[in-house]
This record gives sequence, C-alpha cells and structure tokens, in this order.
Amino acid sequence: MFQSKIKLKFFPVLVILLISLLSFYPFKLVIAAPNLSGRILLQVQDKGQAWYVNPVDGKRYYLGRPDDAFAVMRAFGLGISNADFNSFSSKAPARLAGRILLKVQDKGQAYYLDPLKLELHYLGRPTDAFAVMRTLGLGITNRDLFQIPMGELQLSREPSSENVSYSGTEGFLRNFTFRYKNNNYELSHFFPTQLYKDYKNSSKTYTYASISGKTQSDIQNEFYALFLQSRKGDTTIASLVAKLRELATLNKWTDEELLEATVALVQYIPYDDVKVLENPQLNNNPYFPYETLYLNKGVCSDKTFLAVALLRQLGYGAAILDFPEKNHSALGVACPTEYSLHGSGYCYVETTNYFPFGVIPQNINNGLVQSPDGFSDMFNVQSLGKVEIYQKTSGKIYQGMPIIYSQVADLRATKNELDIFNLEIQEINTILKNKEAEIASMRERVKEYYDSGQTAEYNRMVPIFNSLVKTYNEEVSVYKGKVSEYNSQASVFNLAVKSFYQK
Repeated sequence: MFQSKIKLKFFPVLVILLISLLSFYPFKLVIAAPNLSGRILLQVQDKGQAWYVNPVDGKRYYLGRPDDAFAVMRAFGLGISNADFNSFSSKAPARLAGRILLKVQDKGQAYYLDPLKLELHYLGRPTDAFAVMRTLGLGITNRDLFQIPMGELQLSREPSSENVSYSGTEGFLRNFTFRYKNNNYELSHFFPTQLYKDYKNSSKTYTYASISGKTQSDIQNEFYALFLQSRKGDTTIASLVAKLRELATLNKWTDEELLEATVALVQYIPYDDVKVLENPQLNNNPYFPYETLYLNKGVCSDKTFLAVALLRQLGYGAAILDFPEKNHSALGVACPTEYSLHGSGYCYVETTNYFPFGVIPQNINNGLVQSPDGFSDMFNVQSLGKVEIYQKTSGKIYQGMPIIYSQVADLRATKNELDIFNLEIQEINTILKNKEAEIASMRERVKEYYDSGQTAEYNRMVPIFNSLVKTYNEEVSVYKGKVSEYNSQASVFNLAVKSFYQK
C-alpha cells in the first residue's frame, strides 16, 4: 500500500538590505509659495525685519532701513503710462498683483499694488515706503521664511552719517545664510563697492627696511597683521558682530553659543575653488576680511583672517594656525591648555566648511577639508604635520571643549556597538545562506524521489525537509527582527551624525 504523497510549500528567502552608516541626504530647495508672491513679509522672530517677495523671480529681498526699502521697491518698478494707470478704476488687474508700478510720464512716481485687495499704495518718500511696508506686512516665522530663496540687488545709498568715508557710493545688500545647532539663520549687510575696490587695490606686500634681528616667523607674523587691519571708515566687522549679538539676544544664546554661531557664519561662506585651482600651492592674492565678505567666498587663509577679526571683536583670544606641510590655515580659539594644540592654549577650528570646534580633518583636498571617516582620530593633529601659530591675541577662553569631547565619545561608542551588531547580523546571514543551500540540495533529492516513484524514501525525507524549512523560516524571522533593530539604531545614529556635522 502506497502512502499518499505530500505537497510542500516553499517559502521564498527574504533579502533584507542593511542601510549604510553615515549616509547623508541633500536638502531640497523650496520656492516661494504662490500665495506669498508680491507680499511684504515681516520676520517676527527677528525684530520684524522686512522682506519683499518679487513676483517676477519668486525670491525675497531684504528691505532693511527706510532708505533701503525705498530703493529696493523702486528697483523692481514696472513702467506704466498715465493712460494705463488712470484706466484702473477701483482696482488694478490681478496680473499686476504685488508689483511696483512706476508712472514714467509723471516723474517715476511709485505705487505698490497690494496683492490681496489689488489696491494701489503711493510710495513717495522713503518714510512712505517704510510705512506701507509696516502696514501691509505679513508676519512670518524664520522656518517658513527660510523656505523662500533669497535674491541680491545692487543699490545706491544716499549720504548717511553712519559711514562718512563711504556713504553715497554704489553697493549692494549681501545676505549671509548659515546653520547653527541645526537651525538656519541669516544676516544682511550693505557693502559699498568703493570700499571693496580700496581693499582690493591695497598693498598686499610686506616691506621692511631691515631683517636684522627678525626671524622668518616674525616676518610672517607681521605680514598677516596687514590683513587684520581695517581701513578708516570701515565698520563692517563691528556691525556684523552687533547683528550677531542681536541674534544671540533673540535666541537666548550664551556668550559661547554666540562665539560658535559667529564661526559658523564664516564656515558657511562658500569656498573659493577657482582661486585655489589657479594656484594650489600659494595664495598670492590674500583677501582682507571685507573682500571675503563682499565676494562671499575665500580660501582657508582668507576665511581664517575673517574669523580672527570677528573673534577679536567678540573679545575672545584668537590666532592663525598654519600647517605648512599641508598648505593649510585654520582658526585658533583660546581654550583650556589640556584641550589645545600642543599645549599652546589655542584649539583648532576649521573655517573652510562646517566642523565642530576642536575636530581636526584627516583629509585635505585642494585646501578644502573633508570630514573624518570615523570617530577615533577626530582630535589628532598629527595628520596635519607641523603647526605654526601667528597673530596670537589674548581674551576670553572658550570652555565648550568638554561637551564636544563627550559628544564624540558617545558617537564613537554607538558606532562601535553598531559595528559589533553588524558583524553578528552578517554571521547569521552566512548561517542562513548555508542552510538555504542545504534546503535547496535536499529539495532536489526529494524531487528526484518523487519523480522516480520512490515513495518510501520520499515520505521519509519529507518530514526532515519540512522540519529544516520550519527551522530556517524561524531563524529568518529572528534575522529580520535583528535587521529591523539594527536599522532603527543606525537611523538614530545617522541622525546624530548629521546633527553633529549639521548636514
């Protein structure tokens, strides 16, 4: 008597991909929402700073003081004849919503067309434009405002008592964006073009009557001093620090947080790739801090000069750190000796892109540093070779290094735990693959027994095969659980790394 044959159900092998550690994702630029086109926005979390969203390009433009607001709004003017203007009875056409209209046949009188009510508001003098701005402005949070891309506009200012030497000259409002504690911030400043030209044409060569008694280090130190001197009438550094202090007050930052935010402003200024490619071995055209700000770019030495100037204004001890073997410069901030470079009293701070204080890059490519691959050598200065310290100044000492060391220790420990967990999962994966091969081999034998009519052998092998499949599927379930747990922990770790590097 033949026993009945049993049909087997085979379960597919579940393939689970582990996410890779340290995977970062780009941010997506969001354009202005259509309902904000042509609106005047008031930055409620930043003392009501005003912005105009240009309907033509969807970008926002900083309005600043009354004179700035008047100049910006007129700069976007659309010429209109008196006949067309007079044809507007009670309301202007919706296609012109949010535009600035200039009556070209009437001395260029300017009107703002409120996009909500389509009513015209006469701009007249700067104070009139400022009043319109305040009356019709829509409050907006920093988070929502930062979703709208910024534009820049060339302006000409009238004489002002604030800047006697460079008033009345052409210039523009520069908007700086930077991240601090994973939040976006902005600063705007007016830059006279003539002041830039004066700095650009200044002598960038150190001359001396005699080198008697001077070392090469003395000469280098005096050369760097040239770039830390402001021209008469240039209050840019003091003005930027004043604006940063306002941000600190609004966000309730401590002095050390203000220091970190100030350095972040410098770090987020774009790196000048073209300049370094033109002469990778020598910066033969160093920028004064004003030039770096005006151009919104610079190489390591340019950005370091700027950082030192800002830190001095904040009252912190600062220095220029040179690494001749790597042709690299960085900021030195006064810190406790036990955390400083070679006991110098200055901690390393990278300026070419964002790095937390004290973290030292292990890879430099054309002057631009890259993040370390791991967390074991983040404070190891040996990779940069010899260090030379110039333009040392004393002042307040940064006390935040223990916090950064603790953050790195936590990340390192988590990374090590994940590595061990990953090895465990890989071992289980190897075991499962071996069992999968064993199941496949046994399945072929069972099939052969079935096809050849060897019912006794077939029925003897079926329970063994089913038991093996059952055990395999149970182990796959455990494997899936471990992979899910690993992925969850890795996701938290990735977020922590992104937060640490503000990615």
